[in-house]
Amino acid sequence: MTINSNLNGESTIKMALTNPAHRSSEGSQTPENTRTSGFGAMVSEALGSVSDAQLNADAVFEKMITNPDDVEPADVTIAMAKAEMSLNLTKTIVDRAVKAYNDITSMR
Repeated sequence: MTINSNLNGESTIKMALTNPAHRSSEGSQTPENTRTSGFGAMVSEALGSVSDAQLNADAVFEKMITNPDDVEPADVTIAMAKAEMSLNLTKTIVDRAVKAYNDITSMR
């Protein structure tokens, strides 16, 4: 931030953008601060992480069966619990989204 003084005794303050969500002096976001991802990308990323958790649990379980000395039973239990919890959370979110959509479309 810099402060400039005019001959009339007035001061002006020039502030710099420090947050990408801030707007430029014209009132629009600057091109380098605009986002290219949206809600769809966020949902896709979340579903990908749920899938990764499921695949990780399967891989740990397979490794326990093929080579039990390399994997602790607690690791298998934790991986399976994480996968189950993420899947249940995803199911709940989808159910609530569908219910909200149905409620909105049935409003009169």
